[in-house]
Amino acid sequence: MDEDGRADLICLIDPDNSVRLRILGRNRPGDTPYNDYLDAELVITSAFAGGRLGLRLSPEALEDWATALNELSDGQDIRWRVMGDTEIRIGIDRHFSMPRPIVTVDDSAESGISVRVVLDPGDGWVADLCEQFGRVRRTWPNKVVTTPRSRNYWQ
Repeated sequence: MDEDGRADLICLIDPDNSVRLRILGRNRPGDTPYNDYLDAELVITSAFAGGRLGLRLSPEALEDWATALNELSDGQDIRWRVMGDTEIRIGIDRHFSMPRPIVTVDDSAESGISVRVVLDPGDGWVADLCEQFGRVRRTWPNKVVTTPRSRNYWQ
């Protein structure tokens, strides 16, 4: 976590391009289920294009990210539905001596924009993503525990 109280969930950077998903903090304080939603900002920069997208991540989206990271660790390409129809895809380009990520952010349903960036972040980028996820979960653990309502609740 940096001095502003923010942490990166995704941080892939090379000298020319970057894809960063920064967690800004909890959406709402308190004991409501929305307390576990995290406000985030996706920032993409490249020599050709740049963009910024505000997001709100649900606890389920973070669980899906954990699953996606496991698949990525196994060498598979991944698709992660971040929020609504917004999706982040990470493919692995194996044409070089060291596999490189190809990141596609697709927000075409909402904004009409889809951006694809090929990065060269160096060796260990998948392990770095797993470490970043662990840091986010330690910083913002789920606080609200919901239990199913009893059968008699609706009677």
